[in-house]
Amino acid sequence: MTKKRFLVLIAAVVAITSLLVVGCAPEAAPPEEEEAPPEEEEEEEAPPVAPAEETIEWVIQAPFPEGMSIYKGCRDWAAAVTQMSGGRLTVKDFPGGAIVPALKEMFSVHEGTLDATFTGAHYHTSEIGLAGDLFNLYPAGLSPRETLAWVYDGGGMELWQEMYDRKGLNIHVMGPGGFSSAETFGWYSKEMKSLSDFKGLKFRTAGVWGEMVNEMGGAVTSCPGGEIYQNMERGVLDAFEFSTPSVDYSVGFHELGAYLHGPGIHAPQSCFELLVNKDQWNKLSPDLQAICTHAAEAMTARIWAFNDYHDAMAMEDLATYGTKFVYLPEDLQEEIVKVANAKYAEIAAEDEFFAKVLESQREFVIKYRALKNFIQPDPNIMTWGETPMYGR
Repeated sequence: MTKKRFLVLIAAVVAITSLLVVGCAPEAAPPEEEEAPPEEEEEEEAPPVAPAEETIEWVIQAPFPEGMSIYKGCRDWAAAVTQMSGGRLTVKDFPGGAIVPALKEMFSVHEGTLDATFTGAHYHTSEIGLAGDLFNLYPAGLSPRETLAWVYDGGGMELWQEMYDRKGLNIHVMGPGGFSSAETFGWYSKEMKSLSDFKGLKFRTAGVWGEMVNEMGGAVTSCPGGEIYQNMERGVLDAFEFSTPSVDYSVGFHELGAYLHGPGIHAPQSCFELLVNKDQWNKLSPDLQAICTHAAEAMTARIWAFNDYHDAMAMEDLATYGTKFVYLPEDLQEEIVKVANAKYAEIAAEDEFFAKVLESQREFVIKYRALKNFIQPDPNIMTWGETPMYGR
């Protein structure tokens, strides 16, 4: 190989090696860029919180002790409204005497001390008139089913509101909030067989029925429910009426040895009312008003079912205990109805609104009973065995 060729070869090797070295060298780093701040993780959005002005708190009081089954209507309505509104309207319930004296609830709602009450119209007839008795219990009056149909579809709700409006009371009537079926006719130290048996009877009752008993020769007295037992034991009372079988049984009246009488013709039902302060009602949005209304309708049916169930069980317990049952003779029941109707005619002659409500109820009930007498089978015929017939 000539010297010249050798030098060319050496130059070629050097060039190739340089190229290889450059090709394997790392690429120049790009100019440094300002680092972007790390992206913040998106937080899960919390559910919107209602503004403070949209969260409403109400208090409701009933005239009953918390342990009494009747109080369930007050407690359950408050809970239902709170739950159904998602807490936008929170209703806190209180028993009688917790905020205002028991039986002063209606006027306290009018004044705004209470937002609502679960009570009975017959407790405040001194403020609203004797028509209040017609919206709850009264002798020879309506049954729960008849009352429901009349109130919701027969004009009763409008008359109920008119009863408070005509007295200038700042109250919105929700209507019924619960029912019980007929009360017991009462507990008597002797069997009642005729109107003459009321003469001289020291009898614990009240209201328009008390007036009727006095007119039949009885000696009506009043005392708190908690004093009835001892007054019967001591002979201060010969007889008393209180409530339904389950309530009577729960306080031990069966232990007195008295005769338990039925049917409760003096009180064919108890209809409890829900009243709301009208200013507070008008502040509610339409959806909250609807929640309050439909919760009341639901409680009306639910409490009625609850009371009927426990009354049926209590009657069985009373029979097992050995309670002496007396079923009032039909002629005595008819005599009581005559006394009652004469009393209502007397009141209606002096009280135009009482007459208006009574006429509305009777006009409807005549049609209602004609319907039921034709289409509703007698439950005593449709039996699955022997049905107990207490006192008969």
